[in-house]
Amino acid sequence: MLVISEALSIVFGGLVPGFLFGLLAFRVKSRWCPRCGESTEAMHHADDR
Repeated sequence: MLVISEALSIVFGGLVPGFLFGLLAFRVKSRWCPRCGESTEAMHHADDR
């Protein structure tokens, strides 16, 4: 039983950070246009506050 719990902790210990890194990479990638490289988010100017 101890071996199974150790194996599960190793597997989930690797899957969770990998999953979170994948989400972050997708979010960062979606900020730029794939054709021109321009940012897809609206720029906020300092004088618009």
